[in-house]
Amino acid sequence: MFVYLSPEMTYGLLITCLVICFFVGHAMDGVMGPVGFGVFGNMIILGTGMALGLFTAELVGMPLNRMEIIVGSTMVGAFGSLLVLALLKHLFLRT
Repeated sequence: MFVYLSPEMTYGLLITCLVICFFVGHAMDGVMGPVGFGVFGNMIILGTGMALGLFTAELVGMPLNRMEIIVGSTMVGAFGSLLVLALLKHLFLRT
């Protein structure tokens, strides 16, 4: 997917994704409170989930030439990974 992009466009997309992950991670830290992973932890989980969602969409065979599919798969991957890890943290750290 990134093969045909110029280096400037690739760096711009990466920086944009990092900024979005930071702001969404900060918002999720406020929403999740003590169950969350902190701002940078949420940021790392969201970024990894975005990449995982794109990889899964490509693995399933979805056409990644439409923006709706790209945005949907990255959002499902990002928030799905955050949800799964928060549930696992809640289950394992019960007192």
